[in-house]
Amino acid sequence: MVLHKLIIVREEKSKSRTGKHAYVEKAFLVSKKGGITDAKGKIIGVDKTLYSTGYARKIALGNIDENTYVVRVRLVKGFKNIVKGEIIVLDNNGFEVYKAVYRRLKLRRSHGDPKYAWIVEAVAKHLRLPVKRINLR
Repeated sequence: MVLHKLIIVREEKSKSRTGKHAYVEKAFLVSKKGGITDAKGKIIGVDKTLYSTGYARKIALGNIDENTYVVRVRLVKGFKNIVKGEIIVLDNNGFEVYKAVYRRLKLRRSHGDPKYAWIVEAVAKHLRLPVKRINLR
């Protein structure tokens, strides 16, 4: 008998009062075949936003299939429209298996097994992140 862990992810979209800073946190489900969908689940609560305007909530995902990965994306837009953030890959049990950082139009591996690099590349392409250089292996 295999028990699957309940995975809780955050979804947030907020910006500062002046509109010069913004934060987005989103979750995706990626299948081994390469299909990317937004993570939908039961909203279990409202969370505090990073900036003053916007929303933040916690979402509980049900049982995740063995052939599916959960990807959490966090992006911050700063004062000079500079975007930086991170992309985190979780397996179907909710354990972090790969982490990549995005800074200065470069996507690079932070830690984790490089066999999951294709997931980060697929999500970055899905989000249309402008990438000048990729170093995920």
